[in-house]
Amino acid sequence: MNIKLGRVAAAFVLLLAVAGSFHAQDKQTPMTKEEILRLLKPTPGQRYEQGDLAAEVAQRGVAFKVDESTLAEFRKAGARTFLLDAIDQAAHPKPAPPPPPVPARTELPTENAAEPAKEAAPPVDLSKLPLLEQARHHALEYMEDLPNFLVTQFVERSVRTPEKKDWQLEDKLEVELAYRVKKGEQFKLVKRNGQPTTMSYADLRGATSTGEFGSMLIALFAEQTQADFKEVKRDTIRNRQTVVYEFRVKKAFSNNTLTDKTSGRSVTTAYSGSVWIELESGRVLRIEQSAEDIQRGFPITMAESAVEYDWVKINDERFLLPVYAEVILGNDAERTYSRNVIQMRNYHMFETDLKITN
Repeated sequence: MNIKLGRVAAAFVLLLAVAGSFHAQDKQTPMTKEEILRLLKPTPGQRYEQGDLAAEVAQRGVAFKVDESTLAEFRKAGARTFLLDAIDQAAHPKPAPPPPPVPARTELPTENAAEPAKEAAPPVDLSKLPLLEQARHHALEYMEDLPNFLVTQFVERSVRTPEKKDWQLEDKLEVELAYRVKKGEQFKLVKRNGQPTTMSYADLRGATSTGEFGSMLIALFAEQTQADFKEVKRDTIRNRQTVVYEFRVKKAFSNNTLTDKTSGRSVTTAYSGSVWIELESGRVLRIEQSAEDIQRGFPITMAESAVEYDWVKINDERFLLPVYAEVILGNDAERTYSRNVIQMRNYHMFETDLKITN
């Protein structure tokens, strides 16, 4: 998801202090349980990113026994899933995979040799695949299954500042989102606070977001993203039984982008979150994700988003499409935050760029 944030306050000043005592440690000495717990504990005037801690655990290893009770103690201290995985992996390293087999040498066919007929690959029986692989299959084919359509987004944008503890409504937007198979998502601002406007969506000040349809879903399951999944629980969404997986994507493989409108700066971040996969269909019904390892000094220090999908009828055909999204952005040092709550309504199909049919 591509997220942009305009400054809510007059200026953003980001002051981050890294726990200096950590860097004084010998990089080759395995970490102790007490050391990790100390770094997880918030200290006035200091801030330590759990992504950096996870990387240090992977590099140095651990000098203590790791079992369920140990992981529960770290979880209680506020450790995120990716840090717990790093600790568990450091204590129980997985053996390196065996080298791939050397392919057998084959002779090239002569000019007169008849080409063998190519057999079509048998269709995949999704019901026999693990649930996570069913979701991956559907996600990677998601855009191919969609028609050209229009949908109206109703967006409520709120802000929270140090002076106001509760969210304060800033404005309401009505946005026409057109999805074209060859062009992707395009946004047109129709109304602001109930009044027609000629302002473009791109020129809006404040927080805006794109990618709620397919890009967020596809990016999570794409092979190049190398997302790490872990099943955590069962849950129910709109009377549908789901399995919840936690995931993390490293910055090196991420396409999650944050853009500060005022400065024009953009950064790519790692991210983690949870995904709800329906047991019956093997499709994703909800994604929650949070940006991690945000570059120090960047005006946005936290970015969280959630998207819910449901079955929607377009011309009597059912498609799984977003019906709700929420985006929260902010600067922790300034205690200034913005929240967009997005409702998608009135899905309908159109055939060309000019002709719109209801």
